Amino acid sequence: MIRKKSIFLKLFITYIVILFVSHFVLAIASFLLFQNNLTNMHQNLDRNQLHMVVYLLVLSSIISIAITAVFAYYLSKRITAPLREMNRAALHIARGKFDQRVKINTRDELGELGETFNYMAQELAGLDQMRKDFVSNVSHDLRSPLTSIHGFVRAFLDDTIPGERKRHYYTIMKEQTERMIKLVNDLLDMARIEAGQLEIRPVIFNLSELVRQVVARMEPEFVKKQINVELISEEAEDVHVFADPDRIDQVIANLIQNAVQFSTAESSVEVILEKNEQAVISIRDYGPGIRQEDIEYIWERFYKADRARIKKTGTGIGLSIVKHILDLHQSSIHVKSEVGKGSIFTFTLPIAPNLSKKPEKE
Repeated sequence: MIRKKSIFLKLFITYIVILFVSHFVLAIASFLLFQNNLTNMHQNLDRNQLHMVVYLLVLSSIISIAITAVFAYYLSKRITAPLREMNRAALHIARGKFDQRVKINTRDELGELGETFNYMAQELAGLDQMRKDFVSNVSHDLRSPLTSIHGFVRAFLDDTIPGERKRHYYTIMKEQTERMIKLVNDLLDMARIEAGQLEIRPVIFNLSELVRQVVARMEPEFVKKQINVELISEEAEDVHVFADPDRIDQVIANLIQNAVQFSTAESSVEVILEKNEQAVISIRDYGPGIRQEDIEYIWERFYKADRARIKKTGTGIGLSIVKHILDLHQSSIHVKSEVGKGSIFTFTLPIAPNLSKKPEKE
């Protein structure tokens, strides 16, 4: 059954209209060109012969229209076949079947559309798999600390924990709640990013002091994982930049935590601060590194390069948030990595203009 509003019917009717118009124009042109000879034709031909000529002309037009209509029907069906195939595949994709692909037999605009459609289906399949992995990871990251806290609370209620060990278990519970808070904050940031509601409020602030504060704040985590974190800066004076200090704090903390997470015990993480035309911040680790084919994907939400980063856990949104924050600052971030030798993440921030013109936020 052909729908009245289908592109096939529109294309077919267009062909038929063009055919009728062409025949009408041919008839008018023939009349104008041969009107001077009509009198002679009437004189030389009797009425029956004249009717026969007219009949043959009309019959030839009907046959021409019929044959052309069949050809137009076949051509319209062939041209719109890829569109019908894409419509079928799109309905399956809408139902969650992301393995659907369309066959491409042409290299014209419809062929390019088909290739784009297949690329879209491939990306949706990858995103759906990352979403499933993300839900699984988040569920695990939430369930583990909740289970731990629940067990400790029951132990406290049952008075099965000795008094001298209570402070130790309180500390563990505090760490688990902080872990959940960070995860929830990351999820909220990702939701704001997707809604286009994440904003920055740039001011002039002391970047050197901010880096020192972040490193000092994360020191308990470094001690726990037995990792040495070194702050390297050869600048004689502190570096001031124009950016959002809260969001840059988040960027530096995420990058340092990422480096610590994939570093082995007794290894080092270096936080390097330089001042050129812009402020340059680098975070280097000496972990397993990232494979070159994975580097271009690490900024995507939900992506986890576990194959390159050995068997580590994570939600796969930390680096995506970092990239988005720096994009809002119109700042670039690059990563260099070699498997087995570690990675270095480097981003830049604009040097602050004249400090006397803007208030400083420390």
